[in-house]
Parts: sequence; structure tokens; C-alpha cells
Amino acid sequence: MKLLCAADIHLGRQPSRLPGALAARPADLGPAAAWRRLVDLALEERVDALLLAGDVVDRDDDFFEAYADLRTGVEHLVAGGIPVLAVAGNHDTRVLPRLAEAVRGVTLLGRDGTWQAHAVTGRDGTRASVVGWSFPEPVTSEEPLAHPLPPRGPEATIGLLHCDRDQTGSSYAPVRSADLRVAPVDAWLLGHVHKPDIAADPRPAGYLGSLAATDPGEPGPHGAWLLEVAPDGRLTLRSRPLAPLRWEDLPVDLTGIEDVGEVPVRIAREVDRLHARLAAEGLQAAAVGCRLALTGRTSLRGAVARSLAHDDPRALSVAHDGTEYFIHAWRLEALPALDLEALAREPSPLGLLARKLRVLQGHGDPEGRAALLQSAGRHLAEVPERRYLGAAGTDAPDHERVAALLEAAALDAIDALLAQKEEPA
Repeated sequence: MKLLCAADIHLGRQPSRLPGALAARPADLGPAAAWRRLVDLALEERVDALLLAGDVVDRDDDFFEAYADLRTGVEHLVAGGIPVLAVAGNHDTRVLPRLAEAVRGVTLLGRDGTWQAHAVTGRDGTRASVVGWSFPEPVTSEEPLAHPLPPRGPEATIGLLHCDRDQTGSSYAPVRSADLRVAPVDAWLLGHVHKPDIAADPRPAGYLGSLAATDPGEPGPHGAWLLEVAPDGRLTLRSRPLAPLRWEDLPVDLTGIEDVGEVPVRIAREVDRLHARLAAEGLQAAAVGCRLALTGRTSLRGAVARSLAHDDPRALSVAHDGTEYFIHAWRLEALPALDLEALAREPSPLGLLARKLRVLQGHGDPEGRAALLQSAGRHLAEVPERRYLGAAGTDAPDHERVAALLEAAALDAIDALLAQKEEPA
């Protein structure tokens, strides 16, 4: 059995921060376009049902704006033998029930804040039960899992819920992860949070994320999830990016530039690299909006700032294999270049720090560097909270990791001391 799962479509919402030509065709990049892609994928995969975890519509007064898109899509699905099962979220508490009544083929689960089960039988004869709970009001502090779920049978049980997970006192159907884990459900498909975090096998659970990304604050892939239920009840989950618009951070290192004319070249080169990476991941977006961060160290920082004030990077628009890349925002984070050798000659705390940093970077005194790293490693190993160690949570930090941490801290301290020197008395 195949179930296609999505959340937070927000039909009626339009994408923001689009440049000129793209701004003229928001319907091609927003939720309506993502919904059409979702319908096409459901038909292509010949799924047995489409599951929607709330906020299908953006606002409760968007009936007419959402009706045409929803009806057209559902008619195609019904013709393909694909039912639609949905729960209402906080955005479409009132409008989704009305749409479900008006559009044949949509079943709304869990009306009035009560759990409801719906049986699905796949083309291969596999059976599953989908249990859902819908928002009774746009704002509710009611805990959905405080109510009993329907008795479960021998088939796989899929939970469909729009909720606020692990947010005590939330007004949007709060639930606790601990309660989700012990509920008699084989998978939890959640809506409300737009960033996907759903864990895959063997017991899928988490937020599906929004189907489309209309806001730059939602970077990364967005789309749907294909959930397969084997005859023995085993579940497998796969991501299917569908969003026609994608947002990405684009860091560009300016270290080593000798002329401000190199800046646009480096930006264009990083856009090329970004496309190569996204294409390798199976990019489906028609447009990618980039938030540019110019990083590193350069003695030309002032000249770069003046140049970009006249030659705005937001004018960039480049197409790769049918995908248009644009820059919607940029910031200059590059720091002034440091002459550590000159600073190290100063008889001051700044000079001492510069001398230590040069030793750390391998400029003479290998024994001093080794002692520095050993001492820092011992101190770091004693720190109770050690997220800086990455995945090696209980292991002692290796010397290269320690060196990177010390260098970053030393550079931050040097920049702070230099800023103090430049402040007027």
C-alpha cells in the first residue's frame, strides 16, 4: 500500500520576496502550484490515499480562493481512484469542513475535536487504519491525546494530527513527545511546524513540514512523503521534494580577494556550486531564492561595502537547467584582515593573544602548540555540556577539533579587543 502524505499547504497564500519577473507569476511558485504537483505525483505513483495533516487552506475566509484549486485536484484524484483524508488545523478550522462537504472525495477526520478512524485498503489488498483529530476552534489549548483513540485492530495504524509538540501551555493543540511514543499508533504524521523533522523507519513520527515554502525563513527542501505499508505491517517513508520555490543560504568567502571585481565572480561561482549540489539531491524547484552572506577576512571590506551599495547583488538572476536562482537578501559579514605578525610584536594582552594564535597556527614552537592543545583538551573534556564535540558526545576532543575551537575563540577575542581600541574615549 502507498500513502502520499503532506501538511500545511496553505492554499490562498502567496510567496513573498520574489524579484521582478518571478513576482509577476506567484501562482506558478506558491501553494497552488505545489498542490498541483502533489496531485500529479499521487496519480503517477498510483497511491492508495492522499493524507493531509491540516492547514490545507491558509485562512478561514479563503473558501472561494481555495475551492477551485482543491476541487480540480480532487476530481483528478477521484478519477484515479485515490481518496483524500484530511484533518483541520488552526488555519482552516471552519473552512476545511465546508470544503469537505462541497468537494466529493475529501473525508475530514476527527470533527469537533474527537478522534476518528478510517479504513484504507490498498490495491494489493493491504489494509491500514488512519486515525485523525481536527481542531474544533482556531485556538485551543485542548490536548488531543487527552482523549481516547479508537480501538485499534491488527492492521497498521497511522496517526494524522495538526498540533504543537512539546510546547507547554500552547494554544494550538499541545502534545508531548512522550505521549506520542506510547500511543497505540504505528506512525505519526504531524502538521503545524513548517520545517520537516519526521524520523523514518521503523516507526515514522514527526512533522511533515510545509508542502510549499512561501517565506525565506523556511530554507531547505519542502514537499510530500511517500509512506509504504507492507502486508506484514512494516512501514517505510521517503521524502519527495515538490515545492516549486526553494530558499537557501549562500555563504561566500571573501578571504584572499585582491580586487572588488572578484566579488561578483565568487558569488556566481557559489551559485553554480549550489545548483550542482541541489541537482545531485534531485532538485524539483522552478526557482531558488538565496540569502547571501559574504564571509571571511579581507583588507578590502570597506571597498566591498561601497561597491555592493552601487551594484546590488539582488539584481542577480541566473538560470540553471530550467531553475532560476536569485538573491533576495544579502549581508556583509566579512571581517577586516589581520596582520598577526605585527600584532604579535605589541607588548599588550592583544599582542600576547596574537602570539598564542600564531603558535596555534603552526608558526614555530611545535612543543608549545602541543602543550596548548593538551591543556585545552583536558579542560574541554571536563565540561559537562559538550555539544561542540559534534557526534562524539563522550569521546575526548581530538587535537584538530581543539585547534579549530581555540582559533575561532582567539579570533573573536582579537576582533573584540581591536574594536575597543577603535572606540572613541
